Amino acid sequence: MARNSPTRAKPDYSFSPKGASSCVVVFHEVWGLVSHTQDVCKRLGKLGFAARAPNMYSEHDDILTPDKIQKTMEGVWELTLEERRDRVKVAKVLEEKGVAAEIKEVAAVLYDKRFRDRLLAKAVAAVEEASKEYDRVSTLGFCMGGGLALKSATKSRHLTSAVGFYGEPPASEDVSRITVPVLALYAATDEIINSKAPAFVEAMLGAGKDLTLKTYPKTKHGFFNDTRKAVFDRRAAVESWDLTRWFLERTLGRH
Repeated sequence: MARNSPTRAKPDYSFSPKGASSCVVVFHEVWGLVSHTQDVCKRLGKLGFAARAPNMYSEHDDILTPDKIQKTMEGVWELTLEERRDRVKVAKVLEEKGVAAEIKEVAAVLYDKRFRDRLLAKAVAAVEEASKEYDRVSTLGFCMGGGLALKSATKSRHLTSAVGFYGEPPASEDVSRITVPVLALYAATDEIINSKAPAFVEAMLGAGKDLTLKTYPKTKHGFFNDTRKAVFDRRAAVESWDLTRWFLERTLGRH
């Protein structure tokens, strides 16, 4: 089982331009609160929005490091989302591959339902905290954080809008609780995440929800992250940021 970090956790990151009346809560990728997340916050600040990026791994900073997470993901990459959430199956696959004990520990945390539930609760709490200081609040997330950004819209009444980059969408039965505009952005060659999209889209449209969705051709999961050269796609990154800016200005207002 995971343990609490004996060292001081990496602090949350925030960037707030003077006079900002709207806030975007940014949820990081599975890699953790890294420099790319901070860069996104700064870019939002240049648009006039306050930005906050909570460290979703604050209780596990000692084991949930980018390097360890990368090795864990490599070990389970061929598994579907559902298979990754089968702790017995994950443990068996990693055992067969002979990975180190610390990588097995990372997997035990990441794919624990209780951990995922705590992440969503923490995401909702971050939205509620931001709503105490700002008139309008949106979520923006990538990868794991993209799922949190979208799923927060099913849990919080303090949101104005939600943006998710290649994130697992909410379950169809939860869509009825979404009351805000949603922007969902996907990579074309991201089969694991994209397998969940059709049911989400059908549920959103069937319920008359405000959904903007775009899939970027010939792109991979993580195409927006310019620190990951293997998946970064400059054209898609520029186009998706322009769409995100338009959406945030539409829902939060121009600054």
